[in-house]
Order: sequence, then structure tokens, then C-alpha cells
Amino acid sequence: MKTTLTILVHGPSGVGKSWLADTAPAPRLILDAEGRAKYTPSGPKILWDPRVGPPPVYDGTWETCIVQVYDFETLLLAFSWLRAGDHPFVSVIIDSLMECQKRCIDNVAGTNPMQTQDWGTLLRKIEALVRTYRDLVLIESNLVSTVVFVCGTRTDAKTGKQEPLLQGQFCDTVPYYMDVVGYYYKQPMTDGSHVRALLVDELPGFVAKDGTGRLPGPIIYADPNLGRPNLAALYELLRVNEQAAPAPVAAEGATA
Repeated sequence: MKTTLTILVHGPSGVGKSWLADTAPAPRLILDAEGRAKYTPSGPKILWDPRVGPPPVYDGTWETCIVQVYDFETLLLAFSWLRAGDHPFVSVIIDSLMECQKRCIDNVAGTNPMQTQDWGTLLRKIEALVRTYRDLVLIESNLVSTVVFVCGTRTDAKTGKQEPLLQGQFCDTVPYYMDVVGYYYKQPMTDGSHVRALLVDELPGFVAKDGTGRLPGPIIYADPNLGRPNLAALYELLRVNEQAAPAPVAAEGATA
């Protein structure tokens, strides 16, 4: 059974969420709805248009493949290629989930104001998108083992919690679909500097969790080589801990 990781990373604007997502294991696919993938440090990079043809072959000349997401249909079409399994990607990144939700709103209502019934349609469509991308890791024959969703953060007006910047009920439901929800932020240091840190356990005032129970939480600090947390290192930690854990035992009377 392969090791898998599905994670939602949320945090303030400009903290470096896209750079963090860019550290997911390669070869990686970035579904770029905000036009920022060109600025992330990984490379070399290659473009793929799922409307034109299949994913590129991984020949060692690139590490990151970028799909420029201009509409909701592009997300669905890219998923169809990924679901078929004929691709080289071990990581898939959606950056950002809030922008993809806006693409979904365009799909549902166009340029018209959202009507009451439209919000239910929006919730079903965007939840289905997240769940289908998440479920790629559950297919043993599919190479995808890590799926990363990037999102901004807002302060809930009633509770004061730092929560994902998403509209409607989707803000409340999306954490349930993830193995890990991480709040990415700048941690002040005593010398006046700061380090980037990832909160992966629920603390008062923050939406975060570690559904794996195998991460060194509650706060993950900088990778010594990168100066910030590293998702590839996080995945490797899960893999090692999973191998060390006792193997699942079949229930009596069950067949392997």
C-alpha cells in the first residue's frame, strides 16, 4: 500500500504558500489559477494544455509541469487525464482553491448575480472537484501520492478563528476531506527575525489538523536546507513512520 498525503495549506497573502506547495515531491503538476507558478523556485518547468493533448512525458528535463487554469472546465479536463493514469506526476497542486471556487461560480452563474439555488449547485460542484482530486491518491495503480490545495486565510467574524478563505459552507466542509490542514505563517523570533512555520494541529484561534497522527506537530519549522517547511520531507516522514507502524490485521473471516 502506497503512502499518501492530502493537505490543505492556508495562510495570509504573501507568506509563501505557493513556494511551500512547490516543494511537493517531483515530478509535480501545478494547476495554476493565479498565474504565480512561474515565480516558484522549482525547475526546470514545462507547460501543458489538457485541451490540446495528453500530459508530457517525464524525460528528466523538467520537474514541474504547469497547467494555466482559465476556467472550471480546464480543471475537469485535467482530472480526466490524471484519472486515466497515463501521466508521470506523483504530486498534484491546486493553487489556489479560492480562485478555483471563483472559476466554479463563473461556470454556475456566468456574469449574473448568484441566486439562492446557485449556492447549492456551487457547493456540490466544488466539493466534487476537491474529493475527486483527493481520491487520486487512493488508486493504487495511479502514481499520484500527494495532493496539495492552496488557499488564503480569513478571520471568522464570530469566532475570531483563522480559517480558509472560501465562500459559503465550503469553508466548513473542506477540512474534513484532507489528511492534513496546515496554517502557514511567519513565526517571530526573539532576535526580531522570523521563520516560516506550518501549524498542523488544532490550537485555539486556528483551523488546522493532523489526521495522520504521524507528523511532528503541532508546529513544523524550517527545513535546514530551504529555510522553510518542505512538503517532500513531510511526505518522506509519513512514509518512514508508516513503514515502522504495525501492519493492518485482517478481521477474522476476511480474505486478503
